Amino acid sequence: MSATLPLGEQLVANGCITARQLDLALQRQRATSADPTTSAHLVGRTLVEMGYLTQPALHECLYRQFAAERDHYLDNPAVAPVIRFERVVKILDGRRVLDAVDLAIPANRVTAIIGMSGGGKSVLLKHMVGLMKPDQGTVRVGEERLDAMSGRALRQVRGRFSLLFQGGALFDSLNVYDNVAFPLREKSQLTEEQIRGRVLRCLAEVNLIGMERKFPDELSGGMMKRAALARALVTEPEILLLDEPTAGLDPIIENAIHYLICDTFMRTRYTMVVISHAVPEIFQWCHHVIALHRGKVLYSGPSREVDASPDPVLRQFIRGELDGPIQVI
Repeated sequence: MSATLPLGEQLVANGCITARQLDLALQRQRATSADPTTSAHLVGRTLVEMGYLTQPALHECLYRQFAAERDHYLDNPAVAPVIRFERVVKILDGRRVLDAVDLAIPANRVTAIIGMSGGGKSVLLKHMVGLMKPDQGTVRVGEERLDAMSGRALRQVRGRFSLLFQGGALFDSLNVYDNVAFPLREKSQLTEEQIRGRVLRCLAEVNLIGMERKFPDELSGGMMKRAALARALVTEPEILLLDEPTAGLDPIIENAIHYLICDTFMRTRYTMVVISHAVPEIFQWCHHVIALHRGKVLYSGPSREVDASPDPVLRQFIRGELDGPIQVI
């Protein structure tokens, strides 16, 4: 199924809804939305509200479409990269945390970065947004060298990114609405009315409408992750970085967050980079996998092929076996 088709048309083509149902949902969107640009963006929510789909059925339809695209990526992995690392070295406390790393993040795809704790995943993420600079090598975002930038030029490139922190990093003193609005108030020239429209749209996208006045200590772990995702989405980034989005969640909520990430990708087509310990489950939710171990790239390629890697370290890590080259006991 062509990823260039609008989301509603993809749902029709896959038999999830009828063309008539889509037309009625779009009519309702246009009639009730203050922002006409959301008519196609949030059509899935409207289809659920009108009873044409249940929320689980919508998620399952989107996942089937995503899985088909993931399979297509296996045979067509030549996607232009949006982020490139070239022989990147980073030494911290005398240890090579990144050791001559070469990798490419494909544009408009979901990439998962896996590896043991302390293997360099979070350091890699910090290099992608210029929070760290390599001791050797280059980091490129598009055609721009991030490692050679500072000041205003660096801030402009960072504006292409949004980051979902591992713990959510919500401000305890702000309610959900103000947490999500925060980056717009700090960095944009939008009016408060424009900010309100965008915040409410993002809360709708993560199913948190009605929770605007709740504070972080009133939210469950899953709701905090959704609020943090809404804040990451509100700036409408080109590239979305997610650091352990399912850490500390029970299996059902973890699954729900994976479906939400899939839903977000299918609607927005942002480039997504996900650091995850949810192995091997994460392979179902991404196109591309990068495996790091002791600062080196063990594997970089389609998620459908990572299980077939002959590397003994990677095979042990994926299977969670005690016997192997990684000594843990």
